[in-house]
Amino acid sequence: MPLAASAKPIVGSVKPITAIAGAPVTLQASVSSAASIERCSLWVDLADVGPMTVANGMASSLYTFPSGGSRIAFVFCKDQKGEMSSGATTAIEVSGKAVTSAPLGAAPAAPKPTEKPIPTPAPTPVPPPAPKEIPKIEPIKETIKEIPVEQAPPVEQPQAAPAALPSRIGQLIKAICPQQAGADHSCHSVYYVGKDGKRHSFPNKGVFFSWYKNFNSVQEVSLGELQGYELGANVTYRAGVKMVKFTTDPKVYAIGHGGILRWIKTEELARAFYGSDWNKNIDDIPDTFLANYEIGTEIGSTTEYNPEAEFKNSTE
Repeated sequence: MPLAASAKPIVGSVKPITAIAGAPVTLQASVSSAASIERCSLWVDLADVGPMTVANGMASSLYTFPSGGSRIAFVFCKDQKGEMSSGATTAIEVSGKAVTSAPLGAAPAAPKPTEKPIPTPAPTPVPPPAPKEIPKIEPIKETIKEIPVEQAPPVEQPQAAPAALPSRIGQLIKAICPQQAGADHSCHSVYYVGKDGKRHSFPNKGVFFSWYKNFNSVQEVSLGELQGYELGANVTYRAGVKMVKFTTDPKVYAIGHGGILRWIKTEELARAFYGSDWNKNIDDIPDTFLANYEIGTEIGSTTEYNPEAEFKNSTE
């Protein structure tokens, strides 16, 4: 029997959709639920940046973007009955100069004593610091190693999208990195262009590698072109590859094609599907991303789920 539908909180998209780097902005989203809202949190570039104030059907938070560029944000809420939901992922274009290079999800802070910022040219000559204090700056490598999570973009002005976007449906894309982009630059974020013509973000590297073996097929595009593709829903794990569980939910789920979560009721079933080391084939997911999936029927026998068949049926 299908699991009974629950009344989850209804969360709106984030507003406003423009901001200036270094200038505090109040980010808001409408919220409602059959039960009282227990808490809401603001997520920026897939990082939890803190709790929000909820009043009169609106969740609000004062936030300062540390640098310019194309950013994504959404609001996650939980009510007093334990029901959870996230609002739509919203693209926010941030202009202006950067005021910090701190990672996303962290408040702007001065460099730690063991860290040295890259010096900027001075208007007049100054004596060089002692050799032991000169930071070693490695050559910039513009190769993709992994999908960055909770990382900050550099100083960039949003660029105008091309008059006509090329057809990139079914392709992986990322922005061309500026000259001094480090490993924590948002230009390394990879998106999938779906049949809907939107760019879809990978919440973490686990999701990415459930679909692809490497980054060889990623196409680099201008920031203007990247911003020209409307932001769509997050990519979910490919069906049949992994089992997943959520932070506050002890159940282990198999994934059906289309992002359907199906509770595996017994350890014996998990072993039948994924072998004796089945417990090493489970990825933990923050509760926030539960909203990316749908709850389907539970699995009570080996005839009710086939990982190989689900994998073959999961093409996008």
